[in-house]
Amino acid sequence: MQISDRSLAIRSSTLSTLIAELGTECSKVQALINQLQLPSLTTNQQAEILGELLAATVHLHTHCDADFQSLIAQEMENLPDEE
Repeated sequence: MQISDRSLAIRSSTLSTLIAELGTECSKVQALINQLQLPSLTTNQQAEILGELLAATVHLHTHCDADFQSLIAQEMENLPDEE
């Protein structure tokens, strides 16, 4: 089960959606890393995997921008104090 299949303990629906998307993209990156560890990859296969990895890391970089960080900080500030 992927993170997007479960509900998150997050009040902000925007942040919840962004976290689910982040989980999906991180899963893609992990799958690409696993593919790079396969023995006997051809040069074309390596190039394809590396190209996809490049696109995924660019997406992660843009996804984790200041707005995303602010949403996380706001969510943390809204957490109730534990007694």
